[in-house]
Formats: sequence, structure tokens, C-alpha cells
Amino acid sequence: MPATMTRDEQKVLLAMCRYVINSDGIITEDEIGKLHEIISKAGLRDYDELFNEVDGEISSTDDLKIKIDSLKTSRNRKKIIQYCIQLSRMDSFITYDEVDIIVYAADAWDVNLKELMNKG
Repeated sequence: MPATMTRDEQKVLLAMCRYVINSDGIITEDEIGKLHEIISKAGLRDYDELFNEVDGEISSTDDLKIKIDSLKTSRNRKKIIQYCIQLSRMDSFITYDEVDIIVYAADAWDVNLKELMNKG
């Protein structure tokens, strides 16, 4: 069972989810539904405040990668990636950008992505 997410873990989760949702330029109802499910499961109770913090701190892919790199010892890194994999599967068009950010996080955090994708 993963630990309660720290504020930085919550920010990275939300930023990665937003990146995955926005990467193809189309936001589907299924993606929104899955995002709400993830928010609930991850315990993100103050979503609006967190959303604003993420908006202020993460405005580019480089910013997101820096935040990802800062979580190398996170106990929730696998769970964050699993949530992003689930979200990426919500539409029929998985973009290279979605894959790239998930692969980046898996590599940065030394997580076996193939194993997680099978759990999805």
C-alpha cells in the first residue's frame, strides 16, 4: 500500500495527468472521469488550490522533468506512473508525448515500466 502522498508528489501526479490529458489536444469525457477517479483515489482533497500551485510552478515540460527528478526517493513513484498509464489508456490515441513523459519518469525513478504497464 502506497504511503500518503506528499505535496510534491501530488503536484507531480497532477502535472503528469494534465500533460497526458492535454498531449493530443482533445480532452474526452472518459479522461475527465478517470482524472476525477485518480484524484479521489490519490487523496487530493484541495484540488483547486493544488491545481493553482501546479499552474504557477510547472509551466513547461522542463519544469515537469525537474519536479519528476526531485522525487527519486518517493515511495509513491510507482503509483504515480500507474495512474498516468491508466489515464493514457482512456482514449484511443496515445501520443508520443504521453509515452515520453511516462518513460521519462520511469527512467528517472528506476521503475520497471513494462511491469507496471502489465498491471495498468
